[in-house]
Amino acid sequence: MKWEEVRNLYPNKFVKLEILESHIVGEKEYVDEVAVIKAISDDKEAMREFIKCKNKQVVYSTKNENFIIDVVRNIGIRRGM
Repeated sequence: MKWEEVRNLYPNKFVKLEILESHIVGEKEYVDEVAVIKAISDDKEAMREFIKCKNKQVVYSTKNENFIIDVVRNIGIRRGM
Protein backbone atom coordinates (compact mmCIF):
# COMPACT_ATOMS: atom_id res chain seq x y z
CA MET A 1 0.00 0.00 0.00
CA LYS A 2 1.27 3.49 -0.78
CA TRP A 3 1.71 6.06 2.01
CA GLU A 4 -0.93 8.32 0.49
CA GLU A 5 -3.50 5.50 0.75
CA VAL A 6 -2.61 4.90 4.41
CA ARG A 7 -3.05 8.62 5.15
CA ASN A 8 -6.50 8.58 3.52
CA LEU A 9 -7.62 5.47 5.45
CA TYR A 10 -6.25 6.59 8.86
CA PRO A 11 -6.23 10.42 8.98
CA ASN A 12 -4.35 12.02 11.89
CA LYS A 13 -3.48 8.74 13.62
CA PHE A 14 -0.41 6.74 14.46
CA VAL A 15 -0.12 3.48 12.55
CA LYS A 16 2.19 0.52 13.01
CA LEU A 17 3.60 -0.47 9.63
CA GLU A 18 6.01 -2.85 8.00
CA ILE A 19 8.17 -1.31 5.29
CA LEU A 20 7.97 -3.47 2.16
CA GLU A 21 9.86 -1.26 -0.32
CA SER A 22 12.06 1.79 0.09
CA HIS A 23 15.06 3.49 -1.46
CA ILE A 24 17.90 5.52 0.02
CA VAL A 25 19.12 8.81 -1.35
CA GLY A 26 21.98 10.35 0.60
CA GLU A 27 21.09 10.21 4.30
CA LYS A 28 17.32 9.71 3.76
CA GLU A 29 15.26 6.55 3.29
CA TYR A 30 12.16 7.16 1.17
CA VAL A 31 9.43 4.61 1.88
CA ASP A 32 7.52 3.50 -1.21
CA GLU A 33 5.35 0.58 -0.11
CA VAL A 34 4.04 -0.45 3.35
CA ALA A 35 1.77 -3.01 4.99
CA VAL A 36 -0.44 -1.69 7.78
CA ILE A 37 -0.25 -3.81 10.92
CA LYS A 38 -2.63 -1.74 13.04
CA ALA A 39 -4.00 1.72 13.69
CA ILE A 40 -3.11 3.17 17.09
CA SER A 41 -5.51 5.22 19.17
CA ASP A 42 -3.27 7.34 21.44
CA ASP A 43 0.30 8.50 22.14
CA LYS A 44 0.91 6.07 25.01
CA GLU A 45 -0.09 3.07 22.92
CA ALA A 46 2.05 4.39 20.04
CA MET A 47 5.11 4.42 22.31
CA ARG A 48 4.41 0.88 23.56
CA GLU A 49 4.06 -0.37 19.98
CA PHE A 50 7.21 1.50 18.91
CA ILE A 51 9.22 -0.29 21.59
CA LYS A 52 7.93 -3.68 20.35
CA CYS A 53 8.83 -3.02 16.67
CA LYS A 54 11.05 -5.58 14.93
CA ASN A 55 13.12 -5.48 11.74
CA LYS A 56 11.36 -3.24 9.19
CA GLN A 57 8.44 -2.30 11.47
CA VAL A 58 7.84 1.32 12.46
CA VAL A 59 5.21 3.48 14.12
CA TYR A 60 4.55 6.63 12.12
CA SER A 61 1.99 9.44 12.18
CA THR A 62 -0.29 9.99 9.20
CA LYS A 63 -0.06 13.73 9.90
CA ASN A 64 3.25 13.53 7.98
CA GLU A 65 2.72 14.18 4.28
CA ASN A 66 5.76 12.13 3.24
CA PHE A 67 7.27 8.98 4.73
CA ILE A 68 10.98 9.77 5.01
CA ILE A 69 13.37 8.32 7.60
CA ASP A 70 16.79 9.71 8.51
CA VAL A 71 19.46 7.06 7.98
CA VAL A 72 21.91 6.71 10.87
CA ARG A 73 25.07 4.85 10.01
CA ASN A 74 26.49 2.52 12.66
CA ILE A 75 29.98 3.87 13.24
CA GLY A 76 30.74 1.49 16.08
CA ILE A 77 31.80 2.09 19.65
CA ARG A 78 35.29 1.77 20.97
CA ARG A 79 35.93 0.67 24.46
CA GLY A 80 39.01 1.68 26.41
CA MET A 81 41.11 -1.10 27.84
